[in-house]
Amino acid sequence: MSLLHHGGRLLDMAERYGIEESDWLDLSTGVSPWHYPVPDIPTSAWNRLPEDEDGLSTAADRYYGGCNALPVAGSQAAIQTLPQVLGVKRGGPGRVLLPEVGYKEHERAWRMQGWQVEYYGKSPELSGQAYTQLPTAEQIARCDVLLLINPNNPAAGLIPVEQMTSWLEVLTRNGGYLIVDEAFMDSTPEHSVNGLDSQNLIVLRSIGKFFGLAGVRAGFLFAPTRIREAVQEFLGPWCLSGPARYITAKALADTEWQQLQSVRLKRASTRLRQLLLSLGEPVAGTSLFQCVYLPQAPVWFEHLCQHGVLTRLTDEGDALRFGLPADEEQWARLSVALQSVLTDMVLTEIAPYQLS
Repeated sequence: MSLLHHGGRLLDMAERYGIEESDWLDLSTGVSPWHYPVPDIPTSAWNRLPEDEDGLSTAADRYYGGCNALPVAGSQAAIQTLPQVLGVKRGGPGRVLLPEVGYKEHERAWRMQGWQVEYYGKSPELSGQAYTQLPTAEQIARCDVLLLINPNNPAAGLIPVEQMTSWLEVLTRNGGYLIVDEAFMDSTPEHSVNGLDSQNLIVLRSIGKFFGLAGVRAGFLFAPTRIREAVQEFLGPWCLSGPARYITAKALADTEWQQLQSVRLKRASTRLRQLLLSLGEPVAGTSLFQCVYLPQAPVWFEHLCQHGVLTRLTDEGDALRFGLPADEEQWARLSVALQSVLTDMVLTEIAPYQLS
């Protein structure tokens, strides 16, 4: 499979539309517009090899509520590694259940290792502020791995811990694994399964989204010892750089900043949801993004780009995902751009929409 395209790619878009990079409003990712203030990095983090005993895993265990966290270069590193590791453990690839809508790097990784991919949630139901996708009991009974993205990106569905626990029991009896990608879980820690004691549970976490530190490329794998050690052996030493380890440990320990971040993310996300609901179409989201489902989403994407506003067109082409504006100037620009697009499309089927 070829490389997938995600949010970002601002330089490419600037060249494509002839708009200077500095003139764009980039809302194409689910990364917080407010990042953890990076502290001064000691010289030792630069001129010495990283050490596993530097306290990072302990800080991650405390923050995420897990045990024996394995630092990796973003949860992406674990996503790419797990299909091969689990394939070796079971003597070959098997069947993996993936959500119909969700982060497509998961599918790519499993297919590249020869696993049989089966989807669940082909007809997600809108419940409150999210589209929920659930596998059937029959699907779980015949799979070797059930992968959940919780909350989902971009559908935003959040599966209760009790439901996941029930599935985990079935998978354990059958020798299968439950993998939960919790990259967007920080604002709803009560829904995490990281505290469950199971030899068949694997949890992925990332600091890129909530902490606004996507460029640090830091994440964590929580897994039973045999899986953790296999992943660590596959990735090799020094998976995370010294400066990245230092910054991440500081961010995970700063509870005062985390509380401030949670409040402002929820406030901004609620404001964004209200703005997008004015378009009269379904909106689903988390504290870090809102996704509006539009009959002509690709046309909306194109017109917004022409106004210098970059969003994320979903892989299904049925919705636009908006990240959070950072300040009042960006809020005003987004509102003006949406109104301008409505004017641009006055002769299309979307003409009846009114933005309040």
